[in-house]
Amino acid sequence: MNKFICFILVLLLSPVAFASVNPWQSLIPENERGQSAQPLSHQVQLDERAPQLKSGGFVMALDGQAMRMPGFVVALEGDSEKITEFLLVPYFGACLHMPPPPPNQIIHVSYPKGISHVEPWQVVWISGEMQVKASEVEGIMAGYAMDLDSDVELYVP
Repeated sequence: MNKFICFILVLLLSPVAFASVNPWQSLIPENERGQSAQPLSHQVQLDERAPQLKSGGFVMALDGQAMRMPGFVVALEGDSEKITEFLLVPYFGACLHMPPPPPNQIIHVSYPKGISHVEPWQVVWISGEMQVKASEVEGIMAGYAMDLDSDVELYVP
């Protein structure tokens, strides 16, 4: 009986069980979820950027809430040791492929203490206080910001 209970607990707490929950959906107002996203365009010249779709609302109830979000780091500021400012995006290559995600799918993070460099394809977790705060960074609009309360964690399956 104990083995059965342990098996059920392991199954429920496994990353596979959590994979069905997408915390990025919580950043989109409920009435906008499931709408089709702007398609990626690979027809843009290397020195051009396809325009970011800036429509879409924000979930004001998240302002001031403690949250933990997975995502990919797009470094903005830092040095050879640490990244002090970055965008957290929901999928690999989100700001490299065109167009960038809408503002309600980008979190702007300033962390003066700095995080260790991570590879662009590595998934990380960030934790802290979410803010509904629009900002434009290098021509990309972010709709949310977060003050981290700890260093990023690498996602380990």
